[in-house]
Amino acid sequence: MTVSGELLVNILVSLGRIAIGFGAALLVALPLGFLLGGWFKTFETAVSPLLQILGQANPFTLFPVFITLLGIGELSKISIIFWVCQWPVLFNTVSGIKNVDPTLVKMARSIGIKKFQMFTKILIPGALPAVFTGIRMSAVFAFFMLIGAEMIGAHSGLGYMILQAQATFQMPKMWVGIVVVAFLGILINWLILQIENRLSGWREEIVIG
Repeated sequence: MTVSGELLVNILVSLGRIAIGFGAALLVALPLGFLLGGWFKTFETAVSPLLQILGQANPFTLFPVFITLLGIGELSKISIIFWVCQWPVLFNTVSGIKNVDPTLVKMARSIGIKKFQMFTKILIPGALPAVFTGIRMSAVFAFFMLIGAEMIGAHSGLGYMILQAQATFQMPKMWVGIVVVAFLGILINWLILQIENRLSGWREEIVIG
């Protein structure tokens, strides 16, 4: 499969779908999370209950809705990935902003720091651990939903490859797909951790013992 190019083609197709859906989720959820984290209380009060309800919806039960509205093409698959990825990022970003050390905020206000500087120097660095936790969770969910999405009306991708191998009793091929999906998930999680460590190098690690 590697020599013939079949495996590489399916990997690239799946990663392309994840990149678009996951990237769109970050572009939407991160700014919205910072807004809901305390900058606009009225807006937060108005939309937070609705977002909580939508975030609790089982994405697998929404497959028929996405297919009915968007068809069985690429848009529905990417939209499903986008849907499941945005909630962990959104809710963890909101939580991260709300749980920034209030002492730091009070100290910054006492020295007359401007609102933009408060945002860039205090809130964003303080919320980064929670934000990256949400991003890593979203990456895991993206792979879960990718397999499900590619089993519905797809003609390429790792999920399609696994389903076809299972249907035709090609067990080695099926396990290749499963192992590759697991490896890619671990690799992406490691890459996100490296980015987090670069951006939050100021944090002290807690050593027990």
